[in-house]
Formats: sequence, C-alpha cells, structure tokens
Amino acid sequence: MKDNLVSGAGYLLKGFALLNEPGIRRYVWLPILMNLVILTAGVYWAVGYVTGMDWLHEGWWAWLAWLIVPVAVLLSVMVSGYFFSAILLLLASPFYGLLAGKIEERYGIVAPEESLASLIPRTLGRELVKMAYYMPRYLLLFVIPWLLPLLIPVMPFVWFAFGSWVMSLQYSDYTLDNHQKDFRSSRKIVAETRWTAYGFGASVSLLMAVPVLNCLVPPAAVIGATMWQMEREQRQPRLR
Repeated sequence: MKDNLVSGAGYLLKGFALLNEPGIRRYVWLPILMNLVILTAGVYWAVGYVTGMDWLHEGWWAWLAWLIVPVAVLLSVMVSGYFFSAILLLLASPFYGLLAGKIEERYGIVAPEESLASLIPRTLGRELVKMAYYMPRYLLLFVIPWLLPLLIPVMPFVWFAFGSWVMSLQYSDYTLDNHQKDFRSSRKIVAETRWTAYGFGASVSLLMAVPVLNCLVPPAAVIGATMWQMEREQRQPRLR
C-alpha cells in the first residue's frame, strides 16, 4: 500500500461509505447518539468558559485581545473536543471493538466469540491504557499557553499535529487489539506508515470540528482504520 497523506484521508472516506451497510449499522447508531450528546456538551462548555475569561481583556496583552480571544475559543473547542471524545471512546469502546471485528470478517478473519462479560472489561482496560499515553501529553499542551501566553497563536497547530497522530493511533488500535497486539506494538505498527497515519488522523480531526458530521466520524474512523490495517497486511476484501 502507498504511504501518503491522501491514502490516509481515503480510508476515512471508505469508512463513511460503509456506515449504513447491513450487518454493520447495528454497531454504529448507538455510538453516534452518544457522540451527539457528549460533543454538544463539550462545545457548549468550551465557548462559555472562554467568553467568561475576563483576564483575556486585561493586562499588557489586552491590545492583542482581537487575536487572542478567537484563537483561545478555537483552542478551547479543540481541547474540549479531545477530552470529551476521550469520554465517548471509553464508553463506546466495546461497540467499536465489535465493529472492527465485523470489518475484519470482510477480509476473511473470523474472531472467536467473546462474551460481553469478557469484552467490556477488556476494551475498557485498553482505553485506560491509551488514555495513560496521551492524557499527560494533552495536559502539557494545555498548560503551555497559561505559562507562555505569547504561544497561544501557534498552539492550535501543535494540538492539531499531535491530535492527528493520536486519532490515527486511537482508531487503528481497535483492530490491533482484536489481534492481541499490546499498545506499544500498536504504536510501532501505526508508525510504519506514518504519512498515512497523519493523513488519516488529520482528516478525522478536521471533520470532528464540523457540527453534526462529527457524530458520524468515530464509527467511520473505526471502519476506515480497520481497512487500513488489513490492507497494510496485504489482505484483500472478499467479494460480497
């Protein structure tokens, strides 16, 4: 497979194309509803938080308020989006593991049956492992603008770059977890096609900023990332 930004974005588009396929949509629509509720709450909180920050209009940097306030709103929406998305992914992880399994079946892989009593704690535990990886890094990026306000204009770009990597890793991990890969191995595998990873993750991050459409992005990303990892292993989908 080609390793480039366009290929990464293409896998997300392939994921959208399969959202309503028979046998797949049952794993899609409940997480979409959860996403709608959680992300709406996140954006509402972020905008209200920034608009109530009087210090942005005070002090020696007040003359830059025309620049700092819009950027701070954008940064806060991005931050809240990532944090509230983490909550969603934690709650929806069992559905996404099953969704990845259904896509794997199209490539000739049939996972052994797993009871809900086993699936739920396993997938929740995996999400906590991922959160332990990226949450400290997100917190560091969150603190930097408070310590160095002059860096506020560039921080959305830093968030976007790191967020793109995290998104590609997050959504690829469902199928890699199904194949008993530990999280360290998942990071190495995703990094093997780094440009595809950034193209995929950037597309996810951009569409997550689009109201309504962002509710469809997580399941589409699970589907697209699973297809990406299957084709990275040079597997071909079976004719249906």
